[in-house]
Amino acid sequence: MRYLQASTTDRRKRKNGPPKSLLVSNRYFPPQAGGISRFMGSVASALGPEQVCCLTSVPSKLDRRVEDVGVRVYRRPAAFSDTTSVQAISLALALSQIMLIERPQIIQLAMAYEGFIGLWLRRWLRLPFVIYAHGNEILDAMESEWQTPRQALLRADRVLACSQFTLDLVKKIGVDPERARIVHPGCDSDRFQPLQPNEALRRKIPGLRSTDRVILTVGLESLKGHDMVIRALPYLLQTVPDVRYIIVGSGPQATLDHLARELRVRDRVIFAGLVPDDDLPAIYALCDLFVMPSRQNLAQHSVEGFGLVYLEANACGKAVVGGRSGGVGDAVQDGVTGLLVDPHDPKDIANAVGILLTNRELARQLGEQGRSRVVKDFTWDTVGKRIQGILDSIVHGDSTQS
Repeated sequence: MRYLQASTTDRRKRKNGPPKSLLVSNRYFPPQAGGISRFMGSVASALGPEQVCCLTSVPSKLDRRVEDVGVRVYRRPAAFSDTTSVQAISLALALSQIMLIERPQIIQLAMAYEGFIGLWLRRWLRLPFVIYAHGNEILDAMESEWQTPRQALLRADRVLACSQFTLDLVKKIGVDPERARIVHPGCDSDRFQPLQPNEALRRKIPGLRSTDRVILTVGLESLKGHDMVIRALPYLLQTVPDVRYIIVGSGPQATLDHLARELRVRDRVIFAGLVPDDDLPAIYALCDLFVMPSRQNLAQHSVEGFGLVYLEANACGKAVVGGRSGGVGDAVQDGVTGLLVDPHDPKDIANAVGILLTNRELARQLGEQGRSRVVKDFTWDTVGKRIQGILDSIVHGDSTQS
C-alpha cells in the first residue's frame, strides 16, 4: 500500500510534464515480423524512451538490430503464460517492477486481448488506458464468450482505430464515439524510398528474369487475395505476356501452388519465402507494381483493417492495387495513389493490373503521388505526435489535444 501511495504521489508531481506510458503488446512486437508488430515497435520508437516503455511476451533474437526500438522493453514471456497461476505471479512481478522503475501515468494496450491488464491497473492504481483497434480482434470480441476484451473496449479512455472501417466496428460494439479516434499506422519514408533495382538480388530469386514485369504481394495470409491474383494471371497474360508474380511471406502455400498448376501459370508465380525486414525496400524496388486485393470474411473474423504494406510500397514510389474491402480505402486513395478493385473478381484485378503495367506514365504518377502522401501525412513522427497528444489530453484533461 505504501508503494501505491508513493506511486500516486510521484505521478501527481509529474502532472504538468509529458506523461510516460506503458505500452503492453503481448504477441505482436519486434523482432516478430508482421504489420501489427511493426506498428507497435514504431509507435514506441516515435514516442521515445522518455515517454514510453514496453512489456511483451515476444523473446529476443540474436540480431539485436531487428528488435531495437530505442526504448526500454521488458520481455516477460511468463507474464502471458497459458498457465493461470504462472501468469498471475509473473505478470504481477513484471508490473510491480515497471511501476517502481518507470512510473507510467497511462497504459497503451496493443489489442483488446490485453484489456484485462488495463482494467486491473485502473482498479488498483487508477491508471487510465487506451486500446488500439485493428479489425479482426474487434470482430472476435463482438461474438466471443470471453467478455473481458469487450468490457475493456467499452471502458477504455480512448480506443484508437487504424481506419474508418475499424472505427465503425468499434462504434458497433458499443464504444462511445466521443472516446474513439482514428490513428492510422505510419511509414518510415527514409527507409522505404525509391531505389534502383538490385540486380544481384534479382538473380538470387529463382525464375525471375531481368526482362520480366513484376507484380508483388508481401504477406501470405489468406485474406491478402493471392489466389485471386493467380486466377487473374490467365487474363493478364493476354496483354502482359512477360509478367511474373512474386509472393513474399511464410505460411502454407500448397493450395496456391496447386491452383497455379491447375491454371497453368505455375511458371509465372514465385514463392520467395520470408524476407528479412532489412531487405524489404530492395524487394519493393524490384517490382513494377504492388498488388494485394485483400478481401473480408466477417463471418470468419478476417479483414484487412488498414494495410501498412500499401504505404511501404507507395513510399518506395510504387503504384498499388488493393481490394475494395475493410480499411484498405484508408491506405489506398483510388485513382490517386493506386487503384481499388473488386477483390472477388479476377477480371477486374487483371484489368487494373494490366492498365498500370502497360501505362507506365500513369503507374509512375500514382507512385509519386503515393510517396508524397506518405511523406506529408503518414510519417511515424506525425503519428507519434498524434498519439502523444491523445495521451496528454487524457492525463492532463486537455480536450483540445484528444
